[in-house]
This record gives sequence, C-alpha cells and structure tokens, in this order.
Amino acid sequence: MRRRLVIIVLGIGFLIFMAWLGTSLTEVLPHQPTAAVQTAQAGPYQLTIRVDPNPPPITRPVSLSIQVVRSASQQLVTNARVTVESTMTTMDMGTDQTSAIVQNNGLYLAHVQFSMSGPWQVRILVAQPGAHIESATFEIMTQ
Repeated sequence: MRRRLVIIVLGIGFLIFMAWLGTSLTEVLPHQPTAAVQTAQAGPYQLTIRVDPNPPPITRPVSLSIQVVRSASQQLVTNARVTVESTMTTMDMGTDQTSAIVQNNGLYLAHVQFSMSGPWQVRILVAQPGAHIESATFEIMTQ
C-alpha cells in the first residue's frame, strides 16, 4: 500500500515538473521574429504590410500599414475596402476582424490587438467595387 502511494506521488510530481518545464521553455527560448515588411500576391493586387512594432507585443495594439498595388499597372489602389482578419494558428482563439482606414498616401492603416504570444495568421481582404474579393495571408509571431 505504501509503495503504491509513493509511486502515485512521484508520478504526480513528475507531471507537475514536466508542465512547469514546458511552460518555462516557451518563455526562455528566443522567438524568431517575422519580417517587419512582408509582400504577397492577392489576385491582381500586390499587398505589402508593415508591422509596427515588430515583434508585436500582446500588451498594446499593433499598427499594420497595408499598401495595395495593382500588379499590372503598378498603381496604388485607393478606393478599396480593406479588411484584416487575425487568427492564432496554435490555439482556437476565434477570428478577430477589423477594417483598415485609407490614408492620404495610398496606404491603409489597421490596428490589431494580439491577445496571446505565439504564431498568428493575418489575412488581408481587398474588395473593390465591381471586382471579386481577393485575399492574402501573412504570418506574424508575437512576443
């Protein structure tokens, strides 16, 4: 009876130690920050995003500057509706959605709050009048 109790206590202690070790390692190991500027193709558009600050903290909103360029003519697109969807890839945190606001210089600006550190997917949707909605996905690592 006493031997079984010792084995159970040691097993529970081992599980607690492994949980603590796993949590500690994710905080100690360096995260590979994503590029501050990323570019992707979305149908006829070339999308470029700038993440500021990079790597994004979870303590405050992050600014995403989005440039939408028509690939064929290399002209800035200023009359689109740009939407940003963010989803954590390792945990089901739901999908947050926000609209980007067009700026004077042809950039669109969105503020995104990442609620947890780790890898996130940011999907940019571009909708122009009379055209299909196009999208591109970017990977962002928060700290």
